[in-house]
Amino acid sequence: MQNIASFFAKKNPTPTSLPHPTQNEQIISPPQESEQHSSPSHYSTQNSPQNEQGQCSPNAPIFGERLSEHEFANLPQDPGKRRKMSQFHKYDRDLVRRIYIQRKPCQPKVFIFPQTSIFGKKRRFCAKWFDTWTWLEYSVEKDAAYCFPCYRFKDENAFGGDAFVSDGFKSWNRSDLIRNHVGKHLSAHNNAVLAMDLFKKQKSSITQALTKQTAESTNAYRKRLEASIESIRWLLLQGFPFRGHDEKESSLRKGNFLSLLALIFKGNPEFSKVVLKNAPSNCQLTSPKVQKDIINACAKETTKAMLEDIDGGLFSILADESADVSDKEKLALCLRYVNRKGEVCERLLGIVHVVNIASLTLKTAIESLLMEHSLSFSQVRG
Repeated sequence: MQNIASFFAKKNPTPTSLPHPTQNEQIISPPQESEQHSSPSHYSTQNSPQNEQGQCSPNAPIFGERLSEHEFANLPQDPGKRRKMSQFHKYDRDLVRRIYIQRKPCQPKVFIFPQTSIFGKKRRFCAKWFDTWTWLEYSVEKDAAYCFPCYRFKDENAFGGDAFVSDGFKSWNRSDLIRNHVGKHLSAHNNAVLAMDLFKKQKSSITQALTKQTAESTNAYRKRLEASIESIRWLLLQGFPFRGHDEKESSLRKGNFLSLLALIFKGNPEFSKVVLKNAPSNCQLTSPKVQKDIINACAKETTKAMLEDIDGGLFSILADESADVSDKEKLALCLRYVNRKGEVCERLLGIVHVVNIASLTLKTAIESLLMEHSLSFSQVRG
């Protein structure tokens, strides 16, 4: 009995008295946390590309994840809410740059800028600086100024200008520092401006020059694009669906878009030479992605006309949320204003996805959508 009791005592030692193992005894213990981090298998998992893309720690910035179409559409316009360009996936950065260039700098000119006490005096951002330095942006979230080209194209290893990219500029009593940010000819800011100009004019690059098309093919492409745009504009005006269940060439129900293009093909001899079966198989401009791009362009032009009609005046907002077919909450925002002719107008500004229907979430979504079009709550009445 003593041998059995001593056996169990060795197997289940008390916390106060732990037996010391002899040379012939082997104690098997679970691997410690430090052993896991130093093991070769764990090291290879932590440094694998798959882990960089899908298993980043929650506190670390996301460097490897690709953005979805929804995330591209909902990139924050406020510069204080943006991620650094280096934190985007390398294959997404050009598209992110192009989206922000199309939106133009965030410049809420009619916003009532808050005052900050600097050396005992009240100072604040001056809206006239937008006219003096057209590249300047303002963050309502952080009450700070940012540089539009430096955020997108500044070399991270370049010296200077970090305050206008990461933390934001807040020294409202030192407007000379904004002038100094521009610097001399080869400054980090001027290099970023040059990189942005080259990015806009990609036709002047060597790659584009080698693949330059002839005048005849360019004119054919323009005619093909014009036919697709006219078809989409008519369908948008009527509110008709685009796609069909069977879009094969032999199908009798291809959908409204392809059917309307076929009608143009038969009725207009100029378009019939360049669209549908007479177009190159890899450049017909009829794919769903091309349709969405043209629709987005039409939406931006419509919004631009609406903002010109408001002309910096006052307006009211009409907001409503509902769930779509996939049970995701969507918020629709309309503007009610008086145009230059004295007519009351109600126009849809946009539809955004919201995580929930809490008041703070809806307020943040409305503010983000207004900021995207350089509008602010100070213009809202009612």
